Amino acid sequence: MSPLRPMTPARFGSLLVAATTVLATGFGSSTGSIDGSLEPDTSVYADTGWVTLHGDSGNRRQQLGVQPAQSYTRWTALQGASILTAPTMLPNGNLAITTGKAEGSANLHVLDKFGTIVWETPAWSGKTGVDSAAIISSPIIDADGNIFVSDADQLWSYTSGGALRWVIDLPAAPSPNPFADGSRAINPFVTAAFTKDGAVFGTTVFGQVMVVDRATGELRAPVFQLPGSIAKRHTKTPMSPNMWAGGMMDPAIKDPIFQIIMGGIVQSANTPAVDSVTGRVYVAATDKEQDKGALYGLDITPPKNGAPGSISIAFAAQMGPGSGSSPVISPDGKTVYTCDDEGLLYAFDATSGKELWNAPSGAAAAAVAVDAQGSIYALTNPGVLSAYSAAGAKLWDADLSELTNATLPVSDVYGAPIVRGNGNPTVVNGSILIEVFYGYDVPIQGYPVSVPVKSAIVDIDPATGKGMRNIGFATDTTEGILAVTPDGRIFSTLGVMTSTAVAPLAPMINPTLPDGLELIAPSGGLDGFIPNP
Repeated sequence: MSPLRPMTPARFGSLLVAATTVLATGFGSSTGSIDGSLEPDTSVYADTGWVTLHGDSGNRRQQLGVQPAQSYTRWTALQGASILTAPTMLPNGNLAITTGKAEGSANLHVLDKFGTIVWETPAWSGKTGVDSAAIISSPIIDADGNIFVSDADQLWSYTSGGALRWVIDLPAAPSPNPFADGSRAINPFVTAAFTKDGAVFGTTVFGQVMVVDRATGELRAPVFQLPGSIAKRHTKTPMSPNMWAGGMMDPAIKDPIFQIIMGGIVQSANTPAVDSVTGRVYVAATDKEQDKGALYGLDITPPKNGAPGSISIAFAAQMGPGSGSSPVISPDGKTVYTCDDEGLLYAFDATSGKELWNAPSGAAAAAVAVDAQGSIYALTNPGVLSAYSAAGAKLWDADLSELTNATLPVSDVYGAPIVRGNGNPTVVNGSILIEVFYGYDVPIQGYPVSVPVKSAIVDIDPATGKGMRNIGFATDTTEGILAVTPDGRIFSTLGVMTSTAVAPLAPMINPTLPDGLELIAPSGGLDGFIPNP
């Protein structure tokens, strides 16, 4: 058995990698006609407060109008499935969410506010129905409530009521299949975005950039290939043979999804950020130089007078290794933040691409969140969370020692309990919310393995980094994005990466834990937390 490490999503959150001082209104600032003229329109995205993986088009992961409630009522839906990307909210209050179940299952689901399935796409077979690779893509929602989501090889659009509007093919993955034997050759978007003029924009994991008409799915510009090379296979963190076992994920996509999460074998494993004022799109991907990453600033020219539009590179700013994290635009739009695979946090000028500063954050390519003042919050591994000023100065490392000791007792066998960040942070009014697990470091073949006993959403003081309270306990390990809606509801995706990876150890470890405690048993799904009056 390979030594296990705690699984921290590199980008969502990838997975496992989130908003400006405005919410969803103003995410898109204009809608373009086919001749390229611009008509004022501030409603490309739905005005619901969480309409893409990281909340808004700038990937800021904010919900500044919400203060955490004193208590919550929890529901769980879609158990038995790993969920890696955030649910998004439709104008009618329903939620759209994706899973990665094997052929014969549905993978796009619409739930009501209590987690009951309203509708889902047909069970997929071949190119019919949304396939399992949709697990890597949050649906995005436009002002009319239309849903846009990619899977392994297609981009789909549905109405809020479940009618198929259109479906188009995505570019093919490289041949021969770069993933492990028995895997599918997949090439999805890691969540699409809307451009300033209202088109659908996406970058496949192999670096093909597409812009399509929101109404028809027709290309608005030729497909553009980013110039970077394909990253090397990720081998530093081994994938447990038991990860996503028990039908939690289609076995044929386990290797591709793991590699995308860890930034291996692909060119871009991230969600683009779009500046709703300038229209520039920012994509983190690999650089032309082998083993380097880059932040690309892309400019989109719409079609005009019957001629197709175009996609061009405004700048390519080199970073350290890997394809980086999802870019995040500062509240004033002047700076773009991203991380490389060695944990360096970068700030780039949004216009020129000039590197303004970098800081060794230990963020391991996790996407950061920013608050209204421009402070930056990065998931760290190992650890929980670190904060930086807009100028790059370290403000604090989160201190959850009191919460950890209050949540779990000292073990006679394993010693003091530990806490590990298990999802990307989200900024709300007066708090930073982050998912963690509490557990113990267990020696396995000479390596300390952090095993999960309780999974929680923690409220952290943004001024000091002190953990203030556990505001709710999740039913499984999370590894994703913590979505918060304007009415105060919280949604925790249950990625089950950690719980399934360590599940074979349970018969050995459970008898040695303090009385009444055991490892979290994998269940999967989505936890919804409704504020109590």
